[in-house]
Amino acid sequence: MKNTITLAITLLFSLLLMLSTPTLASESENKLQIHVHYQQASDSWLIQYKLPKAVERVSFARQSNFDRTQHYQITQPDLKWQQEGGVLSITAANGKKFTSFSLTFDSFYGFILKDYSQNVQYSDGSVLFYTNHLSLSEKVTAQSEAIFDGTRFYFYSPKTDIVFSGKRYKHKASWDLVGDGTYIYFGTITPIENDNMIAVVDPALPKWVWQNTQTYFPKLFDYYAKKLDQPLNFKPVVFFNYAHLADDFANYEGGTLAGLVQLSVNGKRWQNKDSERFNQLFHFLAHEAAHFWNGQMYAIEDYKHAWLHEGGADAFAYLAMLEFGFIDAKQWLQRFEESANQCLLNKEQTALNESAKQQRYKNYYSCGAVMALASHYQVQATNPSQSLFDIWRHLFAQSKAYSYNQSDYFNVLNGLIGNDRLAKALGRFSDQRVEDNFREIETWFEGTVLKGAVSTDYPSFYHQHWGKEIIIELMRTHCRRISLSYYDDYIKTYPIENCKVFDHDMEIQFVDGVDLLKNGVSAYQAFKAKCQRGGVVNFSDRAKQPVAQIRCLDKVGALTPYIKLTTE
Repeated sequence: MKNTITLAITLLFSLLLMLSTPTLASESENKLQIHVHYQQASDSWLIQYKLPKAVERVSFARQSNFDRTQHYQITQPDLKWQQEGGVLSITAANGKKFTSFSLTFDSFYGFILKDYSQNVQYSDGSVLFYTNHLSLSEKVTAQSEAIFDGTRFYFYSPKTDIVFSGKRYKHKASWDLVGDGTYIYFGTITPIENDNMIAVVDPALPKWVWQNTQTYFPKLFDYYAKKLDQPLNFKPVVFFNYAHLADDFANYEGGTLAGLVQLSVNGKRWQNKDSERFNQLFHFLAHEAAHFWNGQMYAIEDYKHAWLHEGGADAFAYLAMLEFGFIDAKQWLQRFEESANQCLLNKEQTALNESAKQQRYKNYYSCGAVMALASHYQVQATNPSQSLFDIWRHLFAQSKAYSYNQSDYFNVLNGLIGNDRLAKALGRFSDQRVEDNFREIETWFEGTVLKGAVSTDYPSFYHQHWGKEIIIELMRTHCRRISLSYYDDYIKTYPIENCKVFDHDMEIQFVDGVDLLKNGVSAYQAFKAKCQRGGVVNFSDRAKQPVAQIRCLDKVGALTPYIKLTTE
């Protein structure tokens, strides 16, 4: 029955397109046309591709971190999916060339690791749509001629407005693809515009969250513009939605694209005003806003050195939090201390620039933040009136092509400090194997008022890390895969195929009676002792009811030393 309905909808969309849309060949003779039809009632999509020339195969340009073949359906029976290495293509099963094809799919709201969500839902049913999971490569192979020159999207939605690039359209619009694409809003929420931004805000978003955001976001833009001597040359669009309103947790997620911030807050705990929770949200906003300068107005040239713009954005955000009174000087230093220890916990001995290959993307944030902190303190040791912002101010001022790289950063750093010792140390940490990360980080602050030393005064995040590590180790040894998420007070595991001990959902708070996230260090040390003799670990849920008994199959490593940062 569902297949019949889908087919009927597809045929209806096709008929509407033929009746209402000309071929537009004269308008864009050699462009790929992608016609995006949104059907709000069924929350589904019809995507129609029109190619300027006949081909035997087309390939998707983006290696998206989800399986398109499980979510998209090809409507033509004579076309099929073909996977070659990391490239997904659509080919003709009979070898005949084609000039058009169509895909259908239901809105997909799932989280995609280190990638943009295909769709993001607002509480009123309106939706965001990310363009570039649908974009095609201009060439079938690297050696072949281009089959089109540029891509133009056409959007249709008979029941909603369409909003993107700060403009609002009625029912249909078009847009030429640039860069990493954009989010398109389909819905009826009226955008809010002021001097600093244009925002599409979820009507269910708790008022206190939006009021605080409206207050501090404009101040944040002004702060960065002044510190960097670079006013923002565009007005950002903010897509701000609220989801999972009935679920008992609170988190946030999102990212930036050219000229926009997409921000989601999730869970009913946001309904209660909480200053610490907003502090976390402000940090996220401040981090993403920093990318308008260090990722959009000026672009990084080599993503192997992503520590520059990700760690730099974290450091900018911490400086902004201090400036606006969200944290005091002690808390400010604690934020960087956490970054330093997250770096120590996760980087291992490999070069930082290998982190993407190892899917340890967070290293660019944590290690990069402490590298930025070292830059900040060394610059201040030379001239107390200067800061990290002055490094970036000079870096931007010297950029001729609105881009920068690691060498550019080090050249500015050397000039402000008067020597190249820190630049050499940071370059070694970035590009070479380092045997002792702890000692390496200590050396970055020599000659400054900041010192690092081993401590057993563990904060909550350190306990949380080692609590999670227990489940990660068991998943790794039993399943060779990891599938979990964590919340304020418990860890949720998800079924792993062909792994008996983790074949169902579990909510875990206690291991052998010890709270995993509150007392993670003690829990891990007891776990390590059990693993020495191949013992069984007992897990319980939030009600302290048993949920699993799992044997430890292998010995596990010792705790990583904790570095405490203090000023003299």
